[in-house]
Amino acid sequence: MFQVDISTLKSILFKYEVPLLMIKKQYFRTPNLNTMQEDLNLQQERTDEIAKCINCGSLEILSGYRNNLCAECRTAMINYPIPNWVKLFGVGILAVMLISMIWLPGNFKAALALSRADKAEKNHYYLTAQRELEVARKAAPNSIDVLADELIAAYYNNDLETVAKTGDLLAGKEFEDSIKLHRINYISTELRNYSPSDTFKTTFSKYKNQIVSDTVYRNYVNTHPDDDYAKIFLANIYMEKEYYLNADKLLSNVLLNDAEMIPALNDKVMVKRELNQLDSSLYYADKLLNINRESLYALSSKARTLLKMKRNKEGLELALKCLSLENNFPYNQATLALAYHFNKYYNQRDELLNRSGTDSATISYMQFARDVISNKVKFQN
Repeated sequence: MFQVDISTLKSILFKYEVPLLMIKKQYFRTPNLNTMQEDLNLQQERTDEIAKCINCGSLEILSGYRNNLCAECRTAMINYPIPNWVKLFGVGILAVMLISMIWLPGNFKAALALSRADKAEKNHYYLTAQRELEVARKAAPNSIDVLADELIAAYYNNDLETVAKTGDLLAGKEFEDSIKLHRINYISTELRNYSPSDTFKTTFSKYKNQIVSDTVYRNYVNTHPDDDYAKIFLANIYMEKEYYLNADKLLSNVLLNDAEMIPALNDKVMVKRELNQLDSSLYYADKLLNINRESLYALSSKARTLLKMKRNKEGLELALKCLSLENNFPYNQATLALAYHFNKYYNQRDELLNRSGTDSATISYMQFARDVISNKVKFQN
C-alpha cells in the first residue's frame, strides 16, 4: 500500500489552482488501526452467524435456500406433523366453499334481480320492477322488504290480485324502513276507493237485483261528497251511456281531492278523447305515465288518442311499445289492430283480428276495433 504525502498533494493542488474544498475530507483521514480491527471482528462475527444452522447451530448448512438450515433440520421441519385443529379448520373452509358453490348462483341471481328492481322502481318502471321482484321472492319468500316492494309495484300496475296476496303476507309485520311503510299506508288509503264503502253497500243493498236510476246514485254522491268510489262508479255509468260531460265533471271533482287517483286518471284519458279534447287526453295520459312509465293502459290509451289525431305512425309505435311489455293485454290488442288499420298494414291487422277471434278475454275489446274498421263507429274526424 502506498501512502500519499499530504504536503506534497497540497502543493500540487495549489500549483494547479484546485480549491481544497473540492477534495473530500475522507481523502485526508488518517487510518485508525483500532477501528480497522473492530470492523474485521464484526465482519467475522457476521460470517460466523450466517454460516450456522438457525435451528441447531450446525455449520453444515444446505446452500440455495433462504433460511440457513442443515439437511437434518430441514427434513424434520418439512415432515413436521400438522395439528388436528389445523386439519379441522381446513375441512370447515372446504365445506363453506362447497356450500357457496351450491347456493351462490341462486343468491347472486336474487341479488341481481333486487338491484334491477330497485333501479326500475326509482325510475317508475313498475312493470319491470314487479317482474324482477318475482324472481327475488323465489329466493327470499319471507323477506318483508321484497314483499313490500312487490306490493307497491303491483299497485301501480293495477295488479290488484297480487296486491291482495302480498298484503295478507305483510299483515302484522314490523317495518324497519319508515319510508316504505309510509308508501304501503298511502296505497292502503288509496285502495279504499277501489271498493264500495260499508255505507255504500248498506244504501244500495235494498235494491238487490233492481235497476238503480242515475238519480239515486247522484243523490248518494251529493250527500256523501267524500266517497270518491261512488263518484267514479257513477262516472262509469255515465260513460257507458255516453254522457261524457257528466262523467268529466265527476272525475274532475275526484282529482281535485286526489290528483294521483289512478282510476280517475284512466277514465279521464278516455273521456277527454270522446269529447274530442285530444290535447287534454294526452295530458292525462302523460300524468299516468309520470306515475308509472310502464302503465299498459296509459300507453295504449295514449296511442288511441294519437290515432284519433291522425298521428298514425306515433300511435303505432306506442302500441308496439306496449306490446313489447305485455303481448296479452286485451285493450292494447284492439289498439294495435286500429294502428295497423290506419297505417294501412292490412295483413297484420287481419292476422291480429283473426287470432283474437277465439279469445274470450279479447273479443269485447276487438269488437270496438271491428266497428271502427267497418265505419260503424266514427273514430277519426
